[in-house]
Amino acid sequence: MNFPMASAKLQGYDPKQVDALMARVKSQHDNPDRELISSAVVAIAKFDLVPGGYKIPAVDEAIAKAADAFEVNELQRELRVKGKAQAAADLAALLRLLKQVLETDPKSRFERVSQGYNPRQVNALIKKVEIKRSTLSGPTTFELRTASLGRSSNGFDRDQVDEFLGAVGSALHRQQLLG
Repeated sequence: MNFPMASAKLQGYDPKQVDALMARVKSQHDNPDRELISSAVVAIAKFDLVPGGYKIPAVDEAIAKAADAFEVNELQRELRVKGKAQAAADLAALLRLLKQVLETDPKSRFERVSQGYNPRQVNALIKKVEIKRSTLSGPTTFELRTASLGRSSNGFDRDQVDEFLGAVGSALHRQQLLG
């Protein structure tokens, strides 16, 4: 996959690292029944920044799309193996966990760290997520994966926020497959 390059004065993702991951993504895509790389590995991929590397937004969008596609395939396999009743029970349990976070005071939903996500931006995104009558609604999984959450010197822990947003995305995919 060819990504646009940042100018030599700007930082971008290390092309060698991105190309290595995208080769694994392509191999998994070409062999969907094999488990060469998981959606979780794709979703948390991190790359070094280098002058003149690949433009960050373009890579982030491709990664988000690949992670979504892989997760849907993984959940379809799980649905075939476990059956609809177990998948529905798993979704209900996940929705209960998500609801706990949604009902927590927005100022204390996540731990505070010295270099975290901007709490206002995180809470603005989470405000769009709702659970009513055991049905989850909110931004698309692509939006959840690519939302800009800023930086803050006393911000929300990035790993906790990413885990929560990943769980929301997973619940949305599960709900769609069961719908």
